[in-house]
Amino acid sequence: MVLGSRRGLRLAALGTLLAAVALPAYADDPTPPPPASVTDVNRSLEQLQAEAAAVQADFAKATIAYTNALKAAQTAEAAAKNAEASATVSKSRADTERRHLGLLTAQAYQMGIPTVLGTESMLWSLAPIAENLQEIADRQTAITQLGSTQVAQYRTAMVAEAESNRLTADAASKRAAANEAAGKAKELSLQVQQKAAFAAAAMEGQAADLDGASELSKQLQLARNQQALSRWQTYLTELAAAKVKPPAAAVLKNPAKLPAGLQPLTRRGASVAGVATVVDGGRTVRVLSAETIRAVNQAFSLLGKPYGVAATGPDKYGCLGAARVAWQPYTTLPNLVGKVYPDYQAVPTTQIQPGDLLVMGSKSLGLVHIGVALDNGEMIAADEAKGSVVVTTVPDNLYAALRPTLGAPAKPQVAPTATSNAVAFRCGNTATSVNVGSGAWTWPLADGTFEIGTAFGQAGSMWETGFHTGQDFPAAVGTPVRAVTSGVVRVEHPAWAGNLVRIDHGNGLETLYAHLSQIDVADGQQVTAGQRIGAVGTEGNSTGPHLHFEVHLGGDPVNPMPFLATGSASVGWGGFSNGMIPASKLCAIGSVHRLRCDAAAAYLKLATAYRAQFGRTLCITDSYRSYSSQVDLYARKPSLAALPGTSNHGWGVAVDLCGGIDKYGTAQYQWMKSHAETFGWVHPAWADQGGNREEPWHWEFGNPATA
Repeated sequence: MVLGSRRGLRLAALGTLLAAVALPAYADDPTPPPPASVTDVNRSLEQLQAEAAAVQADFAKATIAYTNALKAAQTAEAAAKNAEASATVSKSRADTERRHLGLLTAQAYQMGIPTVLGTESMLWSLAPIAENLQEIADRQTAITQLGSTQVAQYRTAMVAEAESNRLTADAASKRAAANEAAGKAKELSLQVQQKAAFAAAAMEGQAADLDGASELSKQLQLARNQQALSRWQTYLTELAAAKVKPPAAAVLKNPAKLPAGLQPLTRRGASVAGVATVVDGGRTVRVLSAETIRAVNQAFSLLGKPYGVAATGPDKYGCLGAARVAWQPYTTLPNLVGKVYPDYQAVPTTQIQPGDLLVMGSKSLGLVHIGVALDNGEMIAADEAKGSVVVTTVPDNLYAALRPTLGAPAKPQVAPTATSNAVAFRCGNTATSVNVGSGAWTWPLADGTFEIGTAFGQAGSMWETGFHTGQDFPAAVGTPVRAVTSGVVRVEHPAWAGNLVRIDHGNGLETLYAHLSQIDVADGQQVTAGQRIGAVGTEGNSTGPHLHFEVHLGGDPVNPMPFLATGSASVGWGGFSNGMIPASKLCAIGSVHRLRCDAAAAYLKLATAYRAQFGRTLCITDSYRSYSSQVDLYARKPSLAALPGTSNHGWGVAVDLCGGIDKYGTAQYQWMKSHAETFGWVHPAWADQGGNREEPWHWEFGNPATA
């Protein structure tokens, strides 16, 4: 992949497009420009991110292949050594039995006793004791022994010799296999080093582009906000031109009892409650209630306000805080998203109207996000990933649409119970990492039945999003497809996938298996890791037999390769890739160290408390780690470093500390164990003494005890 030759042109094109959507005349024109310009900018920015993901995926694939080859070489070496040891023991046993037979044969020869052994057998049996023939003296003993044991001993010696030869050949075969495996591992090691050099160079070049793209993205968001506002103002202008005074919500509640001049709004043949229409000069205009229009207006007034965890204004807003302000004073939303759902009437998602409350989440995760609906599949929400109140696309994990003007639900609506992982997805954020547990993860296809195909993040017009949202595995039609870990099945048949199995694994984690030729599971079925769920096919938008495999976290597609490599994965926040976060999005905690801004703020508070306790500065050796530095570290310390693109250092939410904290049992370490969590910093279980990888110095930013 050649990246550098396209960067300058692409960023220049972004600037041109951005200038087009930000022209001063835009605000004065009641008809906003077509959204294609914004879409083009979005796709160009996504392409920049996708190229970074593709490079990382390519390196991950090479690393996985090398790791597997190294494990195979180690297994083959162990097998060869075991076989050689067994062959040595067997050879010694065979030599002992042959020597014993030789003694018997020598006795018979010296004493003139007839023997049943032929000449060759006699010579073979005598070879081990040729120098010790004079040791035989007792003729009577020899006669007794020879009469009862010579033939049996000959057979025993022959069996031992045959077994020794077999084990020697087996050892030689295993040694050859071990040498071959070691050679393959060495060859792949060189490939990994070459790809590491390429990936590091490519990511260094991308980092500067992403700084520029980050600023363009900010301006793009402003343009999108303005564009949505202009569309809303156009609607209000149409309503005024039709001489319609927005009625009270109670008037529109029952579509069958609307005032004279108003007609029901229908969607798919059904009347929509809480909304009406009016015909003006042959044109049908939608009529929203006065309370709804006020709520949408107030939501627009919050655009650009900074995001704050659980904030209710007026300077910062959480997603629920913004929705509450929008709908006041008509109604006051409860203090938790999960409590909003039971209080207001849900409406079909096909009938969503501006002003509706959109709640996001899932049955296995709980409800984690809320926004105020607009038209065109958009909503206004305080978005943690974007850091402010913005106009954004309604996420794929939309759980329900609620219409406050319809009041309490006609039937009880029970919200799904929130899990401990729900906080990682609050207000549009995406968890920085998830771990499915050691041994709980397997590949979707068996070894030797597939190839590695199109990577996650590859750009292309054949995909609706503009880039590839999964990992392809070319394989023969009918190849069994397996669930990668346990979960609950949902069977779907979208046009792009043909036959699709979606498995909900809980805590916001889903996997998707597309283009299947057959499906072997049913809706709602519980499956386990490795269980067959279908077979490879080429249904839907497909150019040949393959499995299209996706991993979703909180509704967002993420790179599957780290999952397949490690059983866990790291995903982005703010639209950035691991180790590819622009410097402008990080906050300093010293002269050389930076972290994600919320983690930095918590770290500085922790450092202040540490100084008060010990009278000295909190010692730190590592913080945010760029992708190129992750590659460099992995090349030098593959047994200690995380797979590049998966480290929490790459998200700016991990630090390595020193000054006593880097040793178990010290006063400094014990103080951190007792107090760090108060500031949101934790020592992961795998790094504890006796854990998978003992690292007393490694600490990660989690969830503050008090948000």
